[in-house]
Formats: sequence, structure tokens, C-alpha cells
Amino acid sequence: MAQLNVVDQEKFLNNIMNISGNIRYVMVYDLQGNAIHKRIMDGVSDHLTDNENITALKHTIDSWSFRNSISEKIGNSKYTLQVYDNLMRVILPFGSEMLLIVTLDNAGEPGDIIKRIQTILSDHLKEYDYSKKLMEKNNQ
Repeated sequence: MAQLNVVDQEKFLNNIMNISGNIRYVMVYDLQGNAIHKRIMDGVSDHLTDNENITALKHTIDSWSFRNSISEKIGNSKYTLQVYDNLMRVILPFGSEMLLIVTLDNAGEPGDIIKRIQTILSDHLKEYDYSKKLMEKNNQ
């Protein structure tokens, strides 16, 4: 699993949060619904209760699993965008075993923010793969 180490976690989450003042939350979950990392913008309060968040996450994971089950026919999911009256949620694959969920307020267009998130995520995964290969080489 492409997990974030403590140093990378801070850098990665800060990079995402610093993309835009429109970002409310950045969360990384595994596909069993376990929170791996979570960052909340200062002063932001949650619209949902804890139980509602758990239910929403379960539906998100179920939907993502379904998308993966049909990916051979339509291709891999790059991201999903859920737009509500009060916020937007962008869900991106984080490796093959985790999801990155970014919640935005509704001010502005999400397109540029999503592209910048994808770039940071891609760079992080490449860096992780490179570090992993170096560790494997050094252990031989």
C-alpha cells in the first residue's frame, strides 16, 4: 500500500491544502473506510454528523469499488466530482488501495484545483515508488 510516512504526510497534505483557499478538507481513506490521514482547514465546521460521514464514506467506497469492477470496459477512474448546494467533493484514487477525498466550498470552478491535485498526487506516488525501489535495492 502506498502509505504516507510522517514527513511525507505533512508535506503532501500541506501541498494539497495550499492549492486554494476553497479547500475545506483533505482526507485519505483505505478501501475499508479507515481514516489514514485527515486535514481540516482552520475555522471550518463539518456539515454532517459523524454517523452521516461514515455512511457517506461507505457509499463512496462502494461506488468506487463498482467503478473498479467495470474498469476493463470503460477504463480506470481518474476522479469523481460530487457537486452539492453547499460544497463539492473530489474523490481520486490514491494508489490502488486508498482514496483521496478533497472537499471544496462552492466558490469558483473546480477544474484548475482538480488538475493541481492530480499533479501533486502523481508526483507523490512517483516519489514513493522511487523511494520504495531504492529501499529494495539497498536491502539486496
